[in-house]
Amino acid sequence: MPEVSIDKPAQTKPSPDSTESLTATIVNQTQGNLVLVSSTTDEQWTIPPPSTIAPGQSGQFSSPGDFSNPSAGIVKYQATAVNNATFTLNWTIPSVGPNQINWQTTPGLNAQESGSLSGWNLSASWFISG
Repeated sequence: MPEVSIDKPAQTKPSPDSTESLTATIVNQTQGNLVLVSSTTDEQWTIPPPSTIAPGQSGQFSSPGDFSNPSAGIVKYQATAVNNATFTLNWTIPSVGPNQINWQTTPGLNAQESGSLSGWNLSASWFISG
């Protein structure tokens, strides 16, 4: 159950024109569907999370934010082929201060992250297997 806290790059300063966002790709490497159980974001989704991600497929969502309103949210998927085990991703990407990103799985699932979790506009993938 990794929890990541990553400071912002020192050379770039936030400004009212900065945006804070997370674009996430969930890659289903299980034998069954990943079904969306719940999702929330502090701002309206730019791209909402897909309701189902078929085996061998990927789904993408994007959570926006701005200088005054950090990107923050949570998504939870359930694996139909792995005793309904779950993958949950939580994030907060503020204008100032470190990004807080946490993902966890229940027994039977594994999640591997790939991508940069530093900066203001993040794009990363999580590979879900089990």
